[in-house]
Amino acid sequence: MDTRDDGWLLQGSADPAEVTAYYDDWAERYDADLDDWAYRAPGVVASMLIANAPDARSVLDAGCGTGLSGRALRAAGFSGTLCGIDLSEASLAIARESAAYDTVSAANLQERLAFDDDSFDALSCVGVMTYVPQVEACWREFCRVVRPGGVVVATQRQDLWGPRDCQSVVDRLTDDGTWTPIWVSDPQPYLPNNDEYADEIGVHYVAAIVAH
Repeated sequence: MDTRDDGWLLQGSADPAEVTAYYDDWAERYDADLDDWAYRAPGVVASMLIANAPDARSVLDAGCGTGLSGRALRAAGFSGTLCGIDLSEASLAIARESAAYDTVSAANLQERLAFDDDSFDALSCVGVMTYVPQVEACWREFCRVVRPGGVVVATQRQDLWGPRDCQSVVDRLTDDGTWTPIWVSDPQPYLPNNDEYADEIGVHYVAAIVAH
């Protein structure tokens, strides 16, 4: 499968089995391809998380894939407990070998996560929301597993921001006291060296403090 040219990334899928199969097949080439495409979101999210949760001792990397975001968190100075979850077992195997994570396990972000309330000081979710159409349910679940006062940082593609009504989700979670936004960015570069994305599709960053 040619991950560069088949159009699947742009189209995406909400079918967990399809997403798992695609990323299992891509896992060995993923890091190199994303480097070629100048993918910088993991570093941006890591810097944002460290800046807003400098005392965090535990982080959940939701949709960790091969571990790019976990390695970025370690490079940014995070030294606490880092847990990674993802659909793709092949990707998780690479993340496990990276030694960035204390634990990695399989999970579906379209379902309730297997963690107690207030389990983590912070959560990162980088490049994953394409495959999770129920944005509000997912972001509320993120807030459930992060302790009050903790930080959630996530990304969402520019072309999905409007159709999935993401700003309204941000506003509802704010209005009902679930979180307090720190930053909701304008579209930023996402995959600038990928012909399908380039200057056409950027990424929004969302950072918020989970309410007390």
